[in-house]
Amino acid sequence: MIITGVDQNHEDLVIWWYENVRKYNPNVKVGIWDFGMSQKMREVIKGIDAWLSDPIYHPSNIGWFNKTKAVINTPSKSVAWLDVDCEVLTNIEEIFDLVPPDMIGLTRDWVRDNWWATGVIVVNDRPKLLEHWNNMLLKTAIRGDQEMLHEIVGKKEHEQIQELPQDYQWLRISLNKGKDSPTKKIIHWTGPKGKAFIREHLSKGRKWKGQVV
Repeated sequence: MIITGVDQNHEDLVIWWYENVRKYNPNVKVGIWDFGMSQKMREVIKGIDAWLSDPIYHPSNIGWFNKTKAVINTPSKSVAWLDVDCEVLTNIEEIFDLVPPDMIGLTRDWVRDNWWATGVIVVNDRPKLLEHWNNMLLKTAIRGDQEMLHEIVGKKEHEQIQELPQDYQWLRISLNKGKDSPTKKIIHWTGPKGKAFIREHLSKGRKWKGQVV
């Protein structure tokens, strides 16, 4: 199952996310986690071909801290989490074949000195590292889920992390700096600038793929 999760702050992006995923991956189940969405958006999602969770909340009231909990509790053995500002450009079903049992599939974040990037997370079961990461997010207030994983494992190789090809999470900032790939599969429009770019195009009815912002 390919999943994401949103609260009211970013729920306006979820149908855009869903349509991109579904367009290129018609045979894969899609799931959306409710991190505090409006009732109106829940009704919209009930009208599309997607599994919808019951609402869940983190003690901090910050939606992204629910990410690991969502991955763990999704009703599918194989799960690919994509942040809601990730644009799927092609079929990505083979991503599940790249991750061995008891491992987490992640790309690198070269902007942060090759930290493990957590906008795309892939598992075929529930590794102990994922459980530990989730437990730490429940206990500790830190800037984000990626920062917490960095606190746990640093940026070195780890026995429970499978590095994925960068094409599975091509960062907006990479495009800004002139780094592109003709085979990229997912663009992550990170940060407030990336989300603003998506919203601007949606508001004007524009269609695009991988333009620089």
